[in-house]
Amino acid sequence: MQPDYRIRVYDRYVSAFKASRGEKPDFGFSDSKLLPLLRPWVRSIERSAPCVDLGCGNGNLLHALATLGFTNLRGVDVSAEQVALARKVSHQVELGSARTYLEGHPDGYFRLITMFDVIEHLTKAEILDLMDLLVRKLSSGGVFIAHCPNADSPMAGQVFAGDLTHETLLNPASAAQICALAGLKDFEAREHLGTSSHFSGKVRALLWRTMRCFWLAYNLIETGSPGSRILTRNFAFRAISASGPLQTAV
Repeated sequence: MQPDYRIRVYDRYVSAFKASRGEKPDFGFSDSKLLPLLRPWVRSIERSAPCVDLGCGNGNLLHALATLGFTNLRGVDVSAEQVALARKVSHQVELGSARTYLEGHPDGYFRLITMFDVIEHLTKAEILDLMDLLVRKLSSGGVFIAHCPNADSPMAGQVFAGDLTHETLLNPASAAQICALAGLKDFEAREHLGTSSHFSGKVRALLWRTMRCFWLAYNLIETGSPGSRILTRNFAFRAISASGPLQTAV
């Protein structure tokens, strides 16, 4: 059961938190940031296959997947305010916990399960418990994609402390450990700068490539290794159900 403080925050997650930071749904802008990240990892998934976004928020990831051609999209979130926004993208969005939602579906049902900016809101015990259930609900060769703050980032503290409901901070190594413990294979992590395709985004991407060289050098000098090479304040990772190979998209 979620601690009372999380329920209190989630009840007003949009009006008291997102709105206070000036955040409004802009699916065109979020698509430009999400599509380059998602496209290589979902290329082999049938577009009609059942997919669910756990903690779907305002539906920006569902919109990006729809843009990529996915037609059987579902979502679940504990915030009623977020669910109201996400239902503008998919009518198959429910209010509730990720665990309860998954328990309501047969084992092996989903080809794709995504969890963007959710893991950090869970305790370590909750993460491992949810991962075990999630893997059961993935089909043979099903894909799991997640996105969360990056402990390897020089700005990790700013991101992690920026939300009262954050509980756990991962880096690529600990994310790989979680996936391995759950029985997932073919783990891959990537930086996610979150820049758009606009001119300003391209400039930011260029400047980031320059700045990250400094931090790689810092790691190399201190430890003798450049480290994970994943230094953006948020990162994404993908893993695959170990029960079978990916099928080729039709």
